[in-house]
Amino acid sequence: MLGQLGFGDGHEIILLWAALRAINSHASLAKQQTRVHISIFEQTPINRKLLEQKWQQQGLLHSDHPLIDLTQALLNCEIAAIKGCQRLSLHHNELVIDLYQGSPLEQTKTIATPKNNRIAHWFALPYTSQVTHSDHYFNQYLLWQYGRISLDNATFFTATLDNNGIPSAIKKQLDFCGFSQTIPATSTDNIAIAEREALRQQTRQQFAYNPIPAIQCNDDGPIAIIGGGIASASLALSLAERGKSVIIYCKDEQLGQGASGNKQGAIYPLLTPENNSLSQFFQQAFLYSRRRIQALVDDGYHIGHDWCGVLHTGFDQRSQTRLDKIIHGQTWPSEIAFSVNPKQATRLANVDIDKSGFYYPLGGWACPFEFAQASIAKAQTLTKVRVIYNSDISSLKSHSSGWQLFSGENNNSIATHSQVVIASGSQLTRYHQTKKLQITAFRGQVSHVPSQGELAQLNTVICANGYLTPQRDQLHCVGASYVKDPKHLEFCLQEQHENSLKMQQSFPNANWPNDIDVSNNDARVGERMVSRDHFPVMGCVPDVKEIFARYAVQQKSKDKPSLWQRYWQTTAAPIYEGLYVLGGLGSRGLSSGPLIAECLAANLCGELSPLSLDLQAQLNPNRMWLRKLLKGKSLM
Repeated sequence: MLGQLGFGDGHEIILLWAALRAINSHASLAKQQTRVHISIFEQTPINRKLLEQKWQQQGLLHSDHPLIDLTQALLNCEIAAIKGCQRLSLHHNELVIDLYQGSPLEQTKTIATPKNNRIAHWFALPYTSQVTHSDHYFNQYLLWQYGRISLDNATFFTATLDNNGIPSAIKKQLDFCGFSQTIPATSTDNIAIAEREALRQQTRQQFAYNPIPAIQCNDDGPIAIIGGGIASASLALSLAERGKSVIIYCKDEQLGQGASGNKQGAIYPLLTPENNSLSQFFQQAFLYSRRRIQALVDDGYHIGHDWCGVLHTGFDQRSQTRLDKIIHGQTWPSEIAFSVNPKQATRLANVDIDKSGFYYPLGGWACPFEFAQASIAKAQTLTKVRVIYNSDISSLKSHSSGWQLFSGENNNSIATHSQVVIASGSQLTRYHQTKKLQITAFRGQVSHVPSQGELAQLNTVICANGYLTPQRDQLHCVGASYVKDPKHLEFCLQEQHENSLKMQQSFPNANWPNDIDVSNNDARVGERMVSRDHFPVMGCVPDVKEIFARYAVQQKSKDKPSLWQRYWQTTAAPIYEGLYVLGGLGSRGLSSGPLIAECLAANLCGELSPLSLDLQAQLNPNRMWLRKLLKGKSLM
């Protein structure tokens, strides 16, 4: 594990990767590949365009440059100028980069302290120690945060642009915070170590109510995953990349037959006018998912997709007002989204669009079930990943060895696993342990319409009243219906008709919506699980019965309400040990599923997570109850 202050022009990362490639080329015969995980903190956000401009000026993008393949691969990661962590996984996870952009202090203070893989060596780029930048990278509180996520004997090296050396004030701070500047470390500062541990404990206490999933160190058994969609497959791949064996229990004959079974799904970020935590999460997640899909395609796996962009417009006065608030609420990075007038929208879509909108240039569509299948196929090349089809897990029971799984009408015991992840999509709440999760089922029917007339010219995904995709195999997808707590998942003629009208209602003055013909009654029905706050659910399964039991004691207690509020803030919420949940992806599973799976895998393996503690608390399955209790409010 490495840490770096400043991203600069990316030269150091390219050189690090080149050196890593050289090491691994010699070790390939022994199959002992070296993998490097580096966390980079950059105060001033950068994006692909800025990097490309710098590298073109420096000649790094010349076709005959020896490092052209590495520079191009890094560019293809589509780094965006957003706040928060962007996880880049390069060349089969040979190099994993966590790029934190924005205030380093703001970013580091809510990074979860990793249990196992802490940063061993830090390097600061020359400009970070200059007077104009040093306060952002080297203030004492920040150095303690660096220490919190580091090994106790971690080293810290700095460089300067001139021969004057590192400012003595910075050296003094590094010494004070216990960082050695020699390899191996000449000594360890017990006082600094104690300070770091106190800070780790303080961070754990701050988020004590949100237990972080973790596998016991001596547990080498396979991790069981219930489900066969995007969430399940993404988790299997993330675990396989860490050398963990996995058994997937899929109730269907093949993967991706639930909500992940659509032919095409739109992929783009969910933005809010305030760019709040939900908006920031979806920007990070959308970019990670895009990289995941592209990496699998580059490896030769078949995933139908097209990064054709997504055009978002209003369809009535209310939706247009909401969209305008998003457009004008922030100065959005152009690689995330930019506003377009009707003329620009028409040119992008290649069909008549008579209204302004918001365009997501890195968005597009992908085939969810092919994504799931490719993820599993890739995972099976890395470690032991087994998929048991037609295995409908009907119930789970706590066992001395973990969790006993039962299947079939007779509820037969089929296996016992110490670690079980429920990632079963619409069946997420079927089990006794998860039935109280506050997520709701919504039916969605997506219609498949033939590509004809002006409709055939469509070049981009359109999101208005519903969504419409460019053609794939001479069919477009349009939809989807949104029916709460559906009574059945059969084809519905009424919903088919309503789907045919969505684009006509959105663009009443255009002719091309008239080419949408649903008379073939070709459609697919799925069921998505949606939370009230639109975040997915990821983490330990909460013991809701115990939460309410403790709350009942609180109600009868004569203690001051503030004491109980403090109790909930500083006490780990009750959970089912070894049982985790991953789901509630709503209609944006393609955008959110891969990153929350990566986060859960990192947590289980004691690694640095790509999501902050704040965001993980927002994802926690117990959040709806805990939000009230943390504020001293009634649960009823």
